[in-house]
Amino acid sequence: MLLGLTLKNFTIIEDLSVNLSPGLNIITGETGAGKSVIVDAVNIILGDKTSSDNIKSGREEAHIEALFDISGDKVIKERLESSGFDTSTGELLIKRVIYRNARSRVFINGGLSTLTLLSKITRGFVDIFSQHEHQSLLREENHIKILDNFGEISIEVFDLRELYQNYVRVKRELDDLVQSQKDKLEKQDYLKYQLSEINEAELQIGEEEKLEEEKLKLNNAEKLQLSAEGTYGTLYENERSILGSLQNLTDDLLNSGKVDATLADIGKSIEKGMLQIQEAAFSLRDYNSDLIHDSGRLEIVEDRIHLIGDLKRKYGESVAQIILKRDEIQKELSNIEHFDERVNSLTNESQKMMGELLVLAEKISKSRKRASKKLTAILEKELKEVGIKGGQFHIEFTDKDVSSNGIDDISFLFSANPGERPKPLTKVASGGELSRIMLVLKEVIARVEGGSVIIFDEADSGVGGAVAEAVGQKIRKLSQSYQVICITHLPQVAKFADSHLSVLKTHDDNKTQVTIKSLEGEERVIEIARMIGGFNITQKTIDAAQEMLKY
Repeated sequence: MLLGLTLKNFTIIEDLSVNLSPGLNIITGETGAGKSVIVDAVNIILGDKTSSDNIKSGREEAHIEALFDISGDKVIKERLESSGFDTSTGELLIKRVIYRNARSRVFINGGLSTLTLLSKITRGFVDIFSQHEHQSLLREENHIKILDNFGEISIEVFDLRELYQNYVRVKRELDDLVQSQKDKLEKQDYLKYQLSEINEAELQIGEEEKLEEEKLKLNNAEKLQLSAEGTYGTLYENERSILGSLQNLTDDLLNSGKVDATLADIGKSIEKGMLQIQEAAFSLRDYNSDLIHDSGRLEIVEDRIHLIGDLKRKYGESVAQIILKRDEIQKELSNIEHFDERVNSLTNESQKMMGELLVLAEKISKSRKRASKKLTAILEKELKEVGIKGGQFHIEFTDKDVSSNGIDDISFLFSANPGERPKPLTKVASGGELSRIMLVLKEVIARVEGGSVIIFDEADSGVGGAVAEAVGQKIRKLSQSYQVICITHLPQVAKFADSHLSVLKTHDDNKTQVTIKSLEGEERVIEIARMIGGFNITQKTIDAAQEMLKY
């Protein structure tokens, strides 16, 4: 349930807070007052993209904040918990901050989040039905989705889509393999040459770096030798070596230590240091004896570096990429060498997948046909309740080759008058009829999907009189199972409100101010009277409003 919504500097709204109740929340007001801005804000809270156009003129940022009660929604709680959010409070706080010169920010329960995660968490949480949404009924690709949702077979359809994608992948590989059969022998020889050239090099990861280090060392062998020899001599071998001098100092301190133990301790410390210097000197001696001056080795190293450079120009930017290319060549060569075997394997695999596809698609088709009969019966009954008494609804099935959504093409057919054969909705349904059909579909699908919040944004447009009364009753009935937020211009709908909110837009000192107020008692009567009679509110319209609210 949506508990409240706060908007700051959003489009024409400077600062607005809306508190919402369970049941039916009706929002009314003059055209252009800003009622639909609330729906735009909810869409953004649910993950819609934003732009600087959403920020009020003269402001640098806009804030949208929504608080939901999720204590009874297991699906949303599981999604939050799986993403690392604490749900112990039973509340979900979503905040969007839109900046004029920076990227917008998403916050979930106080923590910075992403738009992707927000969309994932809120998917299906709020169902919004706008005044133009009935136009989606005119697109036949949506009919199969509606039927699948009603029949609760969306999981099976998802499995079918996944299986079909795997089938397409295998079939494409098979087709590519068969197509390449013509030049496979010529390509085989070329691939063998490439593979042989790389294999003969016997490349090792990290080899190039080691060769460059060795090359640098070989080019500077004489300099390194002089440095090592000189240091070794200074430390150990020369007549006045450092170690010799330190030995004399140590002997002197140790002798003096017989008089003062402090000097003996210092002498012992120097003695310890001498051991380390001696080890360093011997390491220099060993280094010098191991140093290679062989010009032949330098030539070998340079040739190897040159070879690796040639291979890099042909097969990749590094030794690792060359090895990766070798594995790819090996796989392609293996496919060619085992062409017939691979073709047979892929053929069998694709045939098996097609068999599984057809079985699953046939199962889904039967489920759809069962669901279509049930949906048709429910719709025809429900359509009578919203004033389409002679309405006939029919779901037409046309067979097709198996695809990602099965073997059915589905079309919704409708006739508003008895005796007339149902035809595609695009040809026979008026805007008002489409609105009512969509409203009934929303109610039916909501029973199945169980979303917790339903928003109607002037979805009752195009109807009036007794039909408006029937639509109001339908929305009222829906609010007994779900929280419903309904923006309307119809008093026949507004009268059913559990909570009635009025939006008012005022202009003061070249500033536009939008306020929202909860109506009770006399204020609600006046608002219903305004909806009945417009600006000219008379005693008759007030009496009519009072009578209407007695429903």
